[in-house]
Amino acid sequence: MFRTYRVAMAAACTAALTACAGPAPVAAPTPAPAPSSVSPAPEPSATSSPAPPRTPTAAPATSGPKLVAADVSTLKNYEIGIGVPVEISSSLDAGKGYLLTSHPDGTVDFAGTKGSESARMIMKAAKVRKRTEDTRNTVVVMAAPAAGGSGADQCVTDTRKGVLRMRDCVPGDKEQAWVLAPEGDFGNFVLRGAHTETWVDEGKIADEGWPVFTTELAP
Repeated sequence: MFRTYRVAMAAACTAALTACAGPAPVAAPTPAPAPSSVSPAPEPSATSSPAPPRTPTAAPATSGPKLVAADVSTLKNYEIGIGVPVEISSSLDAGKGYLLTSHPDGTVDFAGTKGSESARMIMKAAKVRKRTEDTRNTVVVMAAPAAGGSGADQCVTDTRKGVLRMRDCVPGDKEQAWVLAPEGDFGNFVLRGAHTETWVDEGKIADEGWPVFTTELAP
């Protein structure tokens, strides 16, 4: 009986101690790791290709040296009318002065009438790439009507041998460049174009005839 009493007392004490101890502690939850602020680098796509290297932009092409006015000082020394309205004619040694003139259809010959608007011309230094002996005394021959005009300046153009036309003036155009070479008496000269060495026969441009010309101030 005494043994039964001790067993009962031991069971009662164990129950009492369990009640006093309270509930078993609960482990604190493990905090989740903070999200990373750095995104992982994307893996290269199997279909993407690397960008081609940049090619330096090429410098713009230049059109050559700047145009300058040809040296025509010699012509002024020979009393050849430069920079003023003149009539250009064959010299009187030809027996008659045939005047350089333009026509409404753009053709040019030496059948002009003295004092007419179509025979008024002005010679100016041509625009050239460089002043050299070859470009000395190079001029353009332009129409110079007294009434002026609203369109582009018109220049005598040596389109082919023996064929002259009035065309819009173009600086540096070789077919509009004429070399004047003083010849004989003061004020006389020969006239050479890109294709034509000018000779006049009865007012027409020809392969022979009279090759010497002169200028007279236009009225």
